[in-house]
Amino acid sequence: MTITYLQASEAKDLTAEHLQVIRNQGDLPIIANDIYLANRFRPERIQILYGGSGSGKSDWKATELLLKCLKNAYCRVLFCRKHSTQIRDSQFLLFKDIIKRYALEPFFQIKESEMDIICKSNGNMMLSAGLDDVDKLKSVSDITDVWIEEPMDKRGSVSSSDFTELNRRLRSVKASNHIHLTFNPISIQSWIHEYFFKSDSYGAFILKTTYLDNHFSPESEHLQYEILREHKPDEYEVYALGNWGSLKQGLVFPEYSIITDIPPDLKRNGYGLDWGFYPDPFALINCGTKGQGLYLDEVVYENNLTSSTKSEMMANRGVPMSAKIIADRNPEAIEELRTKGYHNIRAAAKGPGSVKAGISLMKSFDLFITARSRNLKIELDHYAWQLDRHTEQPTGEPIDKWNHAIDAARYWTIDNISKPIKIHY
Repeated sequence: MTITYLQASEAKDLTAEHLQVIRNQGDLPIIANDIYLANRFRPERIQILYGGSGSGKSDWKATELLLKCLKNAYCRVLFCRKHSTQIRDSQFLLFKDIIKRYALEPFFQIKESEMDIICKSNGNMMLSAGLDDVDKLKSVSDITDVWIEEPMDKRGSVSSSDFTELNRRLRSVKASNHIHLTFNPISIQSWIHEYFFKSDSYGAFILKTTYLDNHFSPESEHLQYEILREHKPDEYEVYALGNWGSLKQGLVFPEYSIITDIPPDLKRNGYGLDWGFYPDPFALINCGTKGQGLYLDEVVYENNLTSSTKSEMMANRGVPMSAKIIADRNPEAIEELRTKGYHNIRAAAKGPGSVKAGISLMKSFDLFITARSRNLKIELDHYAWQLDRHTEQPTGEPIDKWNHAIDAARYWTIDNISKPIKIHY
């Protein structure tokens, strides 16, 4: 079987009869957007398709990988998202749709329960995997291609360590190796921007597309983007034009200001602490208020610290032994820090509704963070409300992610500015 590639700008309206004539000649007609056909089967190890929604980038990537499995002597694809539960209705469904679109059912075996696809003619495989725990992937050998879909996602983002581990393990000698990323650039604070867009150290192939490059995009969709441009220009820039941004819709703390340092004349001052037991970070935030301002400074934000290294790092970063510290409720961890000299530490007030109450209290202030509070800034740019599945509007319940430094600040705020909630150990 040979493949006939047809540019969508010229062939998108071909009838089923026209396509059947091509099939009868022993060819497989593939109609794809012009910009993707001009860049198919790139040689670079890292290949990035990004840009606006509705550009057809995921559809093309799924098509390209299916064709590699169909035609190459050896090809083994791992298609991933952060959580395996996200794969069934995204990549796996897309593969099945394309198989049906091009009448490829005789060539592929689809395993519904495992969400895997096997090419019957040559044994090539397309295997699904969630990146909840990258160590689980150790048993998957001789992968040639990894496709990571939407690595920036509020329901679960792929971390730089996930990528590093996948890149390290991608070393098959049976064929060339590639990592494919497809995404909307919703956060310029992402490691992806830092790794591939600030520098060219990886030598990645990068292609940006928008709905204007998609010849299959209906006029009704174009109209929706024009409405978005008028009413929500910040979302239009990201979702329609594919420009890097930091979307504010749905964020718990959409507004904050960056300052050089915390003012010396705070009315209240102390520290909030979130223990961050593995794999979460230990977060210590210097907090204070002045007038209507809540001031936050990231002091420690580190993983895998022992009780000794925690206290040593705190002392080295200027936290006095007499400092008032409000910590997440954990009696053993609190007592350990007391034995290291930090006697003025106590458990945060927690109880039903304390999370929302603390958030509400923090939002009643103008929020200021120091320029060195890098991880706190990343959290503020990602910490979001859960969205109603029907209206896609914030529900008032926060998603329990991107909130370790924020939780530390919340413990201090609710303890120092409101009536305490009775704690039961």
